[in-house]
Amino acid sequence: MKPSIRFVFAGYVLLELWATLEVAAWLGGGRTFLLLVLGGAAGIAVLRREKLALFAQLRRAVAGQEISVLQLPDRALRTAAGLLLIIPGFVSDTGALLLLIPQSRRWLIRQFSTKFSPGAGGSTIIEGDFRRVDDPVLPYTKSGV
Repeated sequence: MKPSIRFVFAGYVLLELWATLEVAAWLGGGRTFLLLVLGGAAGIAVLRREKLALFAQLRRAVAGQEISVLQLPDRALRTAAGLLLIIPGFVSDTGALLLLIPQSRRWLIRQFSTKFSPGAGGSTIIEGDFRRVDDPVLPYTKSGV
Protein backbone atom coordinates (compact mmCIF):
# COMPACT_ATOMS: atom_id res chain seq x y z
CA MET A 1 0.00 0.00 0.00
CA LYS A 2 1.29 3.46 -0.88
CA PRO A 3 2.22 5.73 2.04
CA SER A 4 -0.37 8.36 1.07
CA ILE A 5 -3.14 5.74 1.08
CA ARG A 6 -1.94 4.58 4.51
CA PHE A 7 -2.16 8.13 5.84
CA VAL A 8 -5.66 8.62 4.43
CA PHE A 9 -6.80 5.29 5.87
CA ALA A 10 -5.22 6.06 9.27
CA GLY A 11 -6.87 9.48 9.25
CA TYR A 12 -10.22 7.92 8.43
CA VAL A 13 -9.88 5.38 11.26
CA LEU A 14 -8.95 8.14 13.70
CA LEU A 15 -11.88 10.26 12.55
CA GLU A 16 -14.29 7.32 13.01
CA LEU A 17 -12.83 6.63 16.47
CA TRP A 18 -13.11 10.27 17.48
CA ALA A 19 -16.72 10.52 16.24
CA THR A 20 -17.68 7.29 18.02
CA LEU A 21 -16.13 8.49 21.27
CA GLU A 22 -17.92 11.84 20.98
CA VAL A 23 -21.27 10.13 20.41
CA ALA A 24 -20.55 7.76 23.31
CA ALA A 25 -19.77 10.71 25.58
CA TRP A 26 -23.04 12.33 24.54
CA LEU A 27 -25.39 9.30 24.54
CA GLY A 28 -23.57 6.76 26.66
CA GLY A 29 -21.86 3.51 25.75
CA GLY A 30 -24.93 1.28 25.54
CA ARG A 31 -26.90 3.56 23.24
CA THR A 32 -23.85 4.13 21.05
CA PHE A 33 -23.33 0.38 20.70
CA LEU A 34 -27.03 -0.04 19.89
CA LEU A 35 -26.79 2.63 17.17
CA LEU A 36 -23.76 0.91 15.66
CA VAL A 37 -25.56 -2.46 15.62
CA LEU A 38 -28.69 -0.88 14.11
CA GLY A 39 -26.53 0.77 11.45
CA GLY A 40 -25.04 -2.59 10.52
CA ALA A 41 -28.49 -4.19 10.39
CA ALA A 42 -29.74 -1.35 8.19
CA GLY A 43 -26.78 -1.89 5.86
CA ILE A 44 -27.62 -5.58 5.55
CA ALA A 45 -31.24 -4.68 4.81
CA VAL A 46 -30.21 -2.21 2.10
CA LEU A 47 -27.90 -4.76 0.48
CA ARG A 48 -30.58 -7.44 0.63
CA ARG A 49 -33.08 -5.10 -1.00
CA GLU A 50 -30.61 -4.22 -3.75
CA LYS A 51 -29.92 -7.90 -4.37
CA LEU A 52 -33.64 -8.59 -4.75
CA ALA A 53 -34.03 -5.62 -7.10
CA LEU A 54 -31.11 -6.89 -9.17
CA PHE A 55 -32.67 -10.35 -9.42
CA ALA A 56 -35.97 -8.81 -10.50
CA GLN A 57 -34.15 -6.82 -13.18
CA LEU A 58 -32.37 -9.97 -14.40
CA ARG A 59 -35.71 -11.81 -14.52
CA ARG A 60 -37.15 -9.04 -16.70
CA ALA A 61 -34.10 -9.24 -18.95
CA VAL A 62 -34.53 -13.00 -19.38
CA ALA A 63 -38.22 -12.50 -20.14
CA GLY A 64 -37.21 -10.29 -23.06
CA GLN A 65 -37.99 -6.92 -21.62
CA GLU A 66 -35.53 -4.05 -21.80
CA ILE A 67 -32.72 -3.59 -19.32
CA SER A 68 -32.36 -0.04 -18.05
CA VAL A 69 -28.68 0.86 -18.02
CA LEU A 70 -29.55 4.26 -16.56
CA GLN A 71 -30.42 2.62 -13.23
CA LEU A 72 -26.95 1.14 -12.80
CA PRO A 73 -25.24 4.21 -11.25
CA ASP A 74 -28.18 4.71 -8.89
CA ARG A 75 -28.10 1.04 -7.89
CA ALA A 76 -24.32 1.18 -7.40
CA LEU A 77 -24.63 4.19 -5.08
CA ARG A 78 -27.36 2.47 -3.05
CA THR A 79 -25.14 -0.61 -2.76
CA ALA A 80 -22.26 1.61 -1.63
CA ALA A 81 -24.60 3.09 0.98
CA GLY A 82 -25.37 -0.41 2.27
CA LEU A 83 -21.67 -1.21 2.52
CA LEU A 84 -20.98 2.06 4.32
CA LEU A 85 -23.73 1.29 6.83
CA ILE A 86 -22.15 -2.07 7.61
CA ILE A 87 -18.80 -0.45 8.44
CA PRO A 88 -18.97 0.45 12.14
CA GLY A 89 -18.73 4.17 12.73
CA PHE A 90 -20.75 7.33 12.48
CA VAL A 91 -18.77 9.04 9.71
CA SER A 92 -19.42 6.17 7.30
CA ASP A 93 -23.06 6.05 8.43
CA THR A 94 -23.43 9.76 7.66
CA GLY A 95 -22.02 9.21 4.18
CA ALA A 96 -24.37 6.26 3.70
CA LEU A 97 -27.38 8.30 4.76
CA LEU A 98 -26.41 10.97 2.24
CA LEU A 99 -26.22 8.29 -0.47
CA LEU A 100 -29.66 7.01 0.47
CA ILE A 101 -31.26 10.40 -0.26
CA PRO A 102 -32.45 10.31 -3.91
CA GLN A 103 -31.61 13.98 -4.58
CA SER A 104 -28.02 13.57 -3.44
CA ARG A 105 -27.64 10.42 -5.56
CA ARG A 106 -28.95 12.27 -8.61
CA TRP A 107 -26.57 15.16 -7.90
CA LEU A 108 -23.60 12.79 -7.62
CA ILE A 109 -24.55 10.98 -10.82
CA ARG A 110 -24.84 14.32 -12.63
CA GLN A 111 -21.45 15.44 -11.31
CA PHE A 112 -19.71 12.24 -12.36
CA SER A 113 -21.41 12.06 -15.73
CA THR A 114 -20.40 15.60 -16.65
CA LYS A 115 -16.86 15.04 -15.39
CA PHE A 116 -16.30 11.70 -17.11
CA SER A 117 -18.39 12.13 -20.25
CA PRO A 118 -16.50 11.94 -23.57
CA GLY A 119 -16.93 15.66 -24.31
CA ALA A 120 -15.89 16.78 -20.84
CA GLY A 121 -12.47 17.97 -21.99
CA GLY A 122 -13.94 21.23 -23.21
CA SER A 123 -13.31 20.48 -26.88
CA THR A 124 -16.17 20.54 -29.33
CA ILE A 125 -16.45 17.64 -31.75
CA ILE A 126 -18.32 18.22 -34.98
CA GLU A 127 -18.99 15.06 -36.90
CA GLY A 128 -19.03 15.11 -40.66
CA ASP A 129 -17.54 13.78 -43.89
CA PHE A 130 -14.78 15.26 -45.98
CA ARG A 131 -13.39 14.74 -49.43
CA ARG A 132 -9.99 15.78 -50.67
CA VAL A 133 -10.12 17.78 -53.88
CA ASP A 134 -6.91 18.12 -55.87
CA ASP A 135 -7.95 20.65 -58.49
CA PRO A 136 -5.16 22.56 -60.26
CA VAL A 137 -7.52 25.46 -60.93
CA LEU A 138 -7.84 26.26 -57.22
CA PRO A 139 -5.37 28.86 -55.96
CA TYR A 140 -2.44 27.55 -53.98
CA THR A 141 -0.77 29.64 -51.30
CA LYS A 142 2.60 29.06 -49.68
CA SER A 143 0.96 28.30 -46.34
CA GLY A 144 -0.87 25.38 -47.93
CA VAL A 145 -4.30 26.82 -47.21
